[in-house]
Amino acid sequence: MKHPGILIAVGLCAVVVTLLAEAVPQSSPEARTASHELSYHDHAPLGPLPSLLDARQFRTSLAAFVAYYLASQIKETLYQVPCYCPCSKSEGHQSLLDCFADKHGSKCVTCQMEAVFCYLQTKERHTPAEIRQAMDRGEMQKIDWETEIDKDFSKIPAEAR
Repeated sequence: MKHPGILIAVGLCAVVVTLLAEAVPQSSPEARTASHELSYHDHAPLGPLPSLLDARQFRTSLAAFVAYYLASQIKETLYQVPCYCPCSKSEGHQSLLDCFADKHGSKCVTCQMEAVFCYLQTKERHTPAEIRQAMDRGEMQKIDWETEIDKDFSKIPAEAR
């Protein structure tokens, strides 16, 4: 062998790359679920749930208005579903429901999309566990959100607007 040092260097680089790849934080839903970074309740609520903010205060943002309105219709489901934004760490949220008990959901597109997705899934009679699995599989990404928000808004009764 003319250059045994090169083989050793290549081998060391491979080890370093492998170690670095394992050390880089994962941000996929699957990785966060596996590492327990997501906060949610794995059971139905045992007592009364918190009140959510009135959707009408967010009328200037169609997406926020629709998300808050739909969230108010499926509180038990949202209690059992995690939020994929970092609000569990930054705001102390324990589930997606908490995003709509305060103003966080009004400015977070991720939370808005999750609430609408959960509503759609609930209407199709999926359980919270099935909804979590669908979210982990990336099913939310298949929805045309602008069209869905418009469609959902048109179904909200006039007196709720």
